[in-house]
Amino acid sequence: MPRTVELRLVGAPWPAGQIAVTDLAAIGSALQELTTRIGREVLGAGGPGRTKRFMEELSSLRLQQLTSGSTVLSFVKEPLEKLDVDLPQIREADNRFWEIVRAVSENHRPPWVPDGIAQSTAKLISALKNAAPVAVLGDASDIEVQIDCAEVHAEMWVREFSLLNGVADAVGLLEKIDLRSHDFRVRDGIGQAVELKHVLNDANAARLVGHWVIAHGEGTVDASGRVVSLSNVTIDSVVDPAVVYLGGEVAKLDEILASAPGPDFGGGIALTDEEFDDFLRASRL
Repeated sequence: MPRTVELRLVGAPWPAGQIAVTDLAAIGSALQELTTRIGREVLGAGGPGRTKRFMEELSSLRLQQLTSGSTVLSFVKEPLEKLDVDLPQIREADNRFWEIVRAVSENHRPPWVPDGIAQSTAKLISALKNAAPVAVLGDASDIEVQIDCAEVHAEMWVREFSLLNGVADAVGLLEKIDLRSHDFRVRDGIGQAVELKHVLNDANAARLVGHWVIAHGEGTVDASGRVVSLSNVTIDSVVDPAVVYLGGEVAKLDEILASAPGPDFGGGIALTDEEFDDFLRASRL
């Protein structure tokens, strides 16, 4: 049976049944990243016999409809090819997804959540906050979780900004420089910004605009405890966190084909006549 995720956006600034493409893209991307990372985590902790690719196919989301009544996005989680399977890993991944959704509504991060899943959760929170004041997530059964977007904080899940004894570090993309005022700005991977006031090494730091940096200075926090600005700042370059997800060199198509061993006519799976007949009957279903 298809596993569904229904998202109702309440109080959004568009007519009922409509959504801005940018919001749809952000929500869809964050949901897909979150479900995929949960699937990978469950597979790593689960038993043998299922490949990473198989779990990712089972975690794949598709938007099946957009309806009115506020704005309702209905996603389905199932592989393109129908599989009548009920694996423990699938149930565990679904349970963890809904545990995270409930934790978001309660503003806490469960202890078992690793940093990758936490960062994806923070992205989903940011996307929901941009889309509507209230988000209600549910499934085809009796699950329904309401999230008051104004009351949830992405920084509860992943903190790129830290404060210790009045001094703070901010890690993110340097996106704004002003050599006249010596004020810069850095933004992390989930969209949180920190204003950098009176950058001491501004001439050298200006060359890093558009790159990932670490800023160090005297921190100011808001009511939620998040660092919102630094003063008397020094800026240094850091490695883009996305590098860990990128491979080294990209092989060209002709190189791949040249290195391929070609078909092995003596290989393949050996089936008995009975097994082959069962396969043919199953393929016609």
